[in-house]
Formats: sequence, structure tokens, C-alpha cells
Amino acid sequence: MNVRLSGCGALLWDAGQLVWDDYLDHRQFALTDGVERVLRWFTGFRDLGSVRELGGDPGEAAHWHQVATVLAEHDILIAENGPRHQREQAIEEAWQPWGRLARAYHFSTRSHAGTAMRTAEQDNEDLEAKVLTDPPPPAFWSLPGTTRVALPDAGPGVWRHRDLLDVLHRRRSRRYFGPSALPLETVAALLKTAAGPLPRADGPLTQAGVDLDPNGVVTDSWQRVFKTSPSGGARHPTEVYLYARNVQGLDPGAYHYAAADHTLEFLGRRLDDERLVSAVGGQDWVAGAGALIFYTSVIARNQWKYTFPRVYRALMMDVGHLSQTVYLLATAAGLHITFTAALRDQVVEELLGCDPARHLVIGTSVIGVPPAS
Repeated sequence: MNVRLSGCGALLWDAGQLVWDDYLDHRQFALTDGVERVLRWFTGFRDLGSVRELGGDPGEAAHWHQVATVLAEHDILIAENGPRHQREQAIEEAWQPWGRLARAYHFSTRSHAGTAMRTAEQDNEDLEAKVLTDPPPPAFWSLPGTTRVALPDAGPGVWRHRDLLDVLHRRRSRRYFGPSALPLETVAALLKTAAGPLPRADGPLTQAGVDLDPNGVVTDSWQRVFKTSPSGGARHPTEVYLYARNVQGLDPGAYHYAAADHTLEFLGRRLDDERLVSAVGGQDWVAGAGALIFYTSVIARNQWKYTFPRVYRALMMDVGHLSQTVYLLATAAGLHITFTAALRDQVVEELLGCDPARHLVIGTSVIGVPPAS
């Protein structure tokens, strides 16, 4: 029987122990000293018995053969043309353009038919106990020491198109803009409607300790808030930043949107158009925009409730929900808009002051006024 090392697993070093992580079947095996010699031997298909060549005497040769046999029984070594080999071939072919790490994350977080699922009641019981000793991170934050810009409340005239079906059919990704500045009132209305908290919940909260903050925002001991876009567990990990390139009444540069009090916090950082285009993957049409809305994820907000890695997917969905809301609002206001995730993350992190270990750059909406007809 010919066998080789599985292509859908990884070696991990965990607390001084070498571990094989089979991410397809969600199994981990602690490996004894020397087993890595067997794994190297079978990087390509070889007869299982060939491993005896690693031994210097019959006893050692028999030992290595026994080790290889156990590895094959657990699909760490896979049989040529066997069911596991065929399964891995299909996965490797389908995922090849994205590389090994992308498929490892996907399949390691893929739930199986027998995956245990917790009920909402179990989650509630655990979180009600957890909040007493481990409070959640704040749902809103502000940056001390920054210059704050109060944003205006918007009048009804901001929204040119108010019918939902009309707005949905009008929505397009448009990568061209006119030279006029974005009205601050429109930018403020868009930010507040998309990223600001709603003043009340539509239904009763399931937990005790419900409070209204001075702005009338419904919160509770879990730091849940409600917005116009959905978010898993009402965690809302997405923070919103505005890069004002050509906005009436705003100095050009980067701002953090402080959603709790509807203000902008000036970060004191500015890019010329060449560097701004570079930050957004070299897409030169960005240089004509009035503003960019950057979306970042504060992973601690989701991690407090959800400790399993599958929830990383929810960060992406959260930005997807929010950016679609921004799309529709921009359309309703008669603006041109496009979303892009083609960013040079490091440049954007430096622009916004994000810690890449805890505060992840995800994407940006690029907005401007349409050209004069």
C-alpha cells in the first residue's frame, strides 16, 4: 500500500508538544519524539513498508513500521486512491488559488453533522454569570485628546429617494465622481443612520439590567446595542472611520466616528492623493472621491460572547451588512459609491491608528457627488 502525508493537516507546536491537527475531521494527535522522521519520509507516495529503511537494525525498523501503520490508521498518512485521498484531491484542486492557510481556516471552522450546538438559554445562563466577573468591552469608544467635531442633524431633504424598492434598483457601484464637495449634512446623516445606535429596541431584551443612557440608547449589562444593520449577538464589532478628502466644513484627513454622541474625532493624519490611492490598492479613481468610510473590526467585542474561531466569519458578514446599508443610504442621498476590500492594510492601520493584533481593517466605501450632467 502506497501512502503519503495528508495534505489537509498541519503540525503545531503546543506547550512543548508536537501536535498533528487534522482540520478536515477536527482531530488532534500528540506525536512522540522522532515521528517527524516518518512524516518527512512520506512527503510523497511510498510503499508503507519502505519506512523500515529508517531503521539501523531489525528492531528499529519494525518500530518505524509500527509507527507508520498507526499514522495510516488515523489518516495522518493517507492511502493512494483511497477515500481520504480522493477527498483531499478535490479540496486541494478547488482551493489551490487561495493557498493552504485559507482552506485550513475554512475547514477547521466548518461544522459537522454531529457538531454540538448550544441553545440560546445555555448562552444566556453562561453570559449572565460571566458578566459579573468579566464585563464585556464597551460597545462604543472615543479617543481622548482628539479634536471633536459636532455633526449636524439632517433634515428630510437629504434623502432624495425614500422608497426602498426604488433605492434597491437604483443602487450601483460607481467609480467616478464630480469635483464638488460632499455636503457635511449628508455625510452626517449617512454616518448616523448607518452606524449610530437606535434609540430603542423593537422587542423586549432577554436579559435583566436594561438601562437608557443619556442619549436614550437602549443598552444592557452585555453592552448590546441596536442599529439599522444586523450583527451577530448584537455585538457590533465594526468601527467606522471617515477619511474626508473633499467634505464641506471638514479639514482633510482621517476621523473616527464616535457613534454614541454623533461626533467626529480628528486623528490628525492626512494622505496626499498619491498615497491615498496607494492605500486603496492603487485604484486611481479613488482620488476623485469626496470621502472614504473605512470599516474595522474590534475582535474583543465578539470574542467576549463567542470564543470559537468560526466567529471570525461573522466579522466579515458584519461589515457586509453595514456596507450594504451605506450603499443604500448613499443611493438614497443621490451620491455615487463603491465598496472595496483591496486595501494595503498596513498603510490603513497606520492612518487610522489601529492595532493589527486586536483591531482589524476590513474594507472601505468610497463616496462622492455625481458629475454634473
